[in-house]
Amino acid sequence: MKKHIVVAGSTGEVGKHLVRLASADRDLIVHALVRHEGFWHETPTVHEIAFDYEDPGAYDALFRNIPCDALFIALGTTTAKAGAAALTRVDRDYPLSLINALERARPDARIGFCSSVGADRPRGNYLEAKFAVEQRLQASNLPTAMARPSVLISDRKDFRPAEVFTLPLLKIVSNVLQRIAPRSNFAWKYAPVRVDKVAACLLANTLKLYDHQHLVLEGRSLLVAPD
Repeated sequence: MKKHIVVAGSTGEVGKHLVRLASADRDLIVHALVRHEGFWHETPTVHEIAFDYEDPGAYDALFRNIPCDALFIALGTTTAKAGAAALTRVDRDYPLSLINALERARPDARIGFCSSVGADRPRGNYLEAKFAVEQRLQASNLPTAMARPSVLISDRKDFRPAEVFTLPLLKIVSNVLQRIAPRSNFAWKYAPVRVDKVAACLLANTLKLYDHQHLVLEGRSLLVAPD
């Protein structure tokens, strides 16, 4: 039987790869949440759902109207782009509302969440938002996979100074550390990682979760999909 997956943040870097990978799998039916329909119009196997994250009633209605075997949350923004208040809404409040609604409507579903390295020891609005979502998932009865990538390597078009200036340095440092100490968790945990690798790992691991499992994917484990 085919599984239905819902992707929140389907137009973002990780979300786009999740949708593309999942839509190529004949055993999956993909529902992509979008603010405005049309982004996935060239991919007929993807079912777009125009979704208003600001509408409290939209969350319960979402999971009443469509089946969901796995929810993938790849929402995110930056303080520079949207401001601190909007970042908290996008990175914390929207995911929490999705989780609460899914738990009420689909207690047998799984969740894949794109978090961030450092979420276990949060400092600043961004990591505090990711930490809050991780804490909620850990307290949930729903099986969850939480990916904690470091700096993402992608073809994003928007300019993010922190990534532009730190990515080359992180690549050099992590490569050196991995050669000197190949078993070092630090060397792999903070290494830049390709966005398609993150999406593939999160998708595969989430679909294979067993009941009540809470899985954290970071470092080496973020680079390998399960057999």
